[in-house]
Amino acid sequence: MKERLVYFLKYYLFWLCLFLVQKPLFMLSQWERLGDVRVMDWFFVPWHALPLDLSVASYLMLPVGLMMIVSAWVHIPWMSRIMDGYTAVMLSAAWLLFIGDVATFPSWGFHLDRTLFLYLQTPMEVLACAETWQWIAGVVVWIMAVVMSMLVYRRWMGRKMEWSMFPTWQAQIGGCIGWVLLTALLFLPIRGSVTVSTMNTGRVYFSDNRMLNLSAINPIFNMMESLSENTFDTERYTYMPSAEATRLLDSLYLHTDSAAAPIRVLHTTRPNIILFILESFSHNAWEAMPNVRRLSEQGVYFSRVMASSFRTDRGVVAVMSAFPGQPTSSIMTVPHKAQQLPQIGKDLSREGYRLKFWHGGDEDFTCMRSYLISGGFTDRVSDHSFPVADRLSKWGVPDHILFSRLSEELCERSRVSRGYAEDKPTLDVVLTLSSHEPFEVPALRRFDNPYLNAVAYTDSCIGALVDTLRTLPTWDNTLLVLVADHGFPYPATLQNHETRRYHIPIVMAGGAVMQPLRVDHVASQIDLVPTLLGQMEIDHSAYRFGKDMLDPAQPAFAFYSFVDGYALVTETDSVALDARANTLLMGSYGSLEQQARAYVQRIMETIDAIK
Repeated sequence: MKERLVYFLKYYLFWLCLFLVQKPLFMLSQWERLGDVRVMDWFFVPWHALPLDLSVASYLMLPVGLMMIVSAWVHIPWMSRIMDGYTAVMLSAAWLLFIGDVATFPSWGFHLDRTLFLYLQTPMEVLACAETWQWIAGVVVWIMAVVMSMLVYRRWMGRKMEWSMFPTWQAQIGGCIGWVLLTALLFLPIRGSVTVSTMNTGRVYFSDNRMLNLSAINPIFNMMESLSENTFDTERYTYMPSAEATRLLDSLYLHTDSAAAPIRVLHTTRPNIILFILESFSHNAWEAMPNVRRLSEQGVYFSRVMASSFRTDRGVVAVMSAFPGQPTSSIMTVPHKAQQLPQIGKDLSREGYRLKFWHGGDEDFTCMRSYLISGGFTDRVSDHSFPVADRLSKWGVPDHILFSRLSEELCERSRVSRGYAEDKPTLDVVLTLSSHEPFEVPALRRFDNPYLNAVAYTDSCIGALVDTLRTLPTWDNTLLVLVADHGFPYPATLQNHETRRYHIPIVMAGGAVMQPLRVDHVASQIDLVPTLLGQMEIDHSAYRFGKDMLDPAQPAFAFYSFVDGYALVTETDSVALDARANTLLMGSYGSLEQQARAYVQRIMETIDAIK
């Protein structure tokens, strides 16, 4: 019994030490994002991480406890091999998750969660997230970590234990009861308490530096928690009675006393629209967008717009449905809910518009196809619309090839061919992809930074297309709308909750614009469709969260979400909250903080009400 107890405790300690080692490794890998940390913080992180590490280690010890119970009654000579195999499998999984977490955190800004399994439905897109050498390096590091850990495990555990059954029936009964009780005790660290409160990742939060809190999270526990949560986790974002949340949200949308009518910027109410949704075009990369800057000077430039969220699936819905992004989920990935949202395609098709969606990547990524079809986009271009030879990047077809085909078709339409009659206006939505990681772009090398260089490449494609459009007879009736799908952590030191992380441009340009205008008040990505429909004199009341950016009577504010958090920004103040820890990351407690809570609660309640 004593030998088995020592073995059990040593095995438990082995896993705790493994998780302990991973903490400084994660912090070192995210050095730029840690900010100013004290020497003591390197000790505080593993100390405060202990509850989650104990919980995960206890989960891993449950099969061992069961084997101890069985071995009291039955002699299994190959039990040591089972333990070695079990340990090898668990180490492989633990290191695979940790290395994947380290690799994706810089671009995702959060630990791996169930989002991973959504992306694994389209494995080619997952492979496109990194260079071939990075995948090879990751696999090599993973194998080395597993092998080294197994060597340490065998050295630490010492000689193989004899798993012989207990010699007498009294010893068997006593040993069995003892191991049942000891195994049952594992549920205390697993659950985290004996009260109604259970273990969760928020338990390890201890600092006002969010990166230190994230460093303390055990990636295995984070993944298990994510997989066990409700898809939209409505309860986490319920702070008050629904009626109170509605009242606070309505107070945000109170009109000012301005009697001025919305500003008119178009000389036609039925332009041909080309809506560009630009991958990762953060305002922080403004220097890499000379053509977008040129259009902003010639058209209507909204200079203080915030992206609604942090991923393309959220961004597309924010742009086309004026629906805010969610912190821990994506409504696009739930087709039966997403198809019930209002969408610009639905509205314009009722007005006689012909719709077409252009993208060089996989339209099935994050269930985008079903969302587009529900919006009336039965005519779509994707990677499969091009020959294999044109799929030059890991994400699919580079932007210059996509834009070349778009240019050819627009030229054809201007000559009234392919069934496009002059009295049928068109809406083309173009979702770019070349400025997505790993930022592989052909030829162009304007910046040493690969992100900036990729943005400059896509910007050059826009410039070439616009130069062609200016020569067409349809130019005077063409409206170009440019908006980013989300921001990007450039510079890399940007924290996930910081407002600069979400600052994006919106530009309306083209021959349909009457004259240049710069709009400098705070606005949101979700305000684009109501603003556009307002210019077209089409009712936009169905877009309940959006507002007309050209209506002086509308208030100026923007909401954005990030993983496990959200923020509300006004002209004079801002607040950001960590939903998991229920603490402030930016700003102060007060009316704005309560309005932010009400906003995210109403988003979740709206989704929950869609059946």
